[in-house]
Amino acid sequence: MELIRGTSTPEVWLASCEYLAKQSNHEDFDVILHVTDPSPLSKADAMVLRGVEDFLVKHGGASVYTVAETIFPLQDYLRGGKKAVFETYPERMAKIHAVRKDRQWGNYAMRILRQKDRDGTIYNPLKDLLKKIQDHGEYKATFELGRGHAMDGVETEQDDLEMAGDDIAIYHGAADRRPMYGHLPCLMHLSVKLDHGKVRMNATYRSHYYVQRLLGNLLGLARLQYFLAHEARLDIGPLTINSTYAKLDTGEGKWSMRDIKALLAESRQFYAVKETA
Repeated sequence: MELIRGTSTPEVWLASCEYLAKQSNHEDFDVILHVTDPSPLSKADAMVLRGVEDFLVKHGGASVYTVAETIFPLQDYLRGGKKAVFETYPERMAKIHAVRKDRQWGNYAMRILRQKDRDGTIYNPLKDLLKKIQDHGEYKATFELGRGHAMDGVETEQDDLEMAGDDIAIYHGAADRRPMYGHLPCLMHLSVKLDHGKVRMNATYRSHYYVQRLLGNLLGLARLQYFLAHEARLDIGPLTINSTYAKLDTGEGKWSMRDIKALLAESRQFYAVKETA
């Protein structure tokens, strides 16, 4: 167990990977990551982000930005505002899922944008959450993404027998209780809090690959946090992640531990320059 604090998402990514690099089997349980200022990026942060992106693309991994977009569709938001997030993106993803065998791609964003209520009514959890924040900003701990029934034809990790409530719909007991590996959801819970005019976010991960996924996850969650704060005219607070199992992964053999350590050393140099400037 370890608590790792930092100012930015790339800074925390680097510190957490350096920590795992020193652990037995390059893994640990209950690694808590706390980012105090998740949205802005310094010059050093941008260089680290670019280095990780280049590393992943070069070695055949998923782009940092691709991973981030599966959590929140920033490009749609920048092009068309919240209407594009609430309407355009889900419509496009529905068409993509209709022709894909793997419907889990982009599923975290779809889960917070389209669900079914107990009576079969389709609703938008993120839209409802935003309205709740805008209408009842005096409360601190009642702003969590709502649980609903799964959309037909969309793989969600949610038990349809559960009542609508205040937790994000992640784990699907009927579908996920048997598989031991591969298709189980990694993001298990997402909570939003208001703290004196700031939007805080807390995410819990069942399993977390720190090379292939973590920086993209941090970026995507920070973008979602920015969206809520910007639309509600609030400030952005800290972002906290609990990786209940954290692994410094080798991308199923696409890169080696030596490659990872070289990436970390190169990334650390960007912050070393900042500290001596």
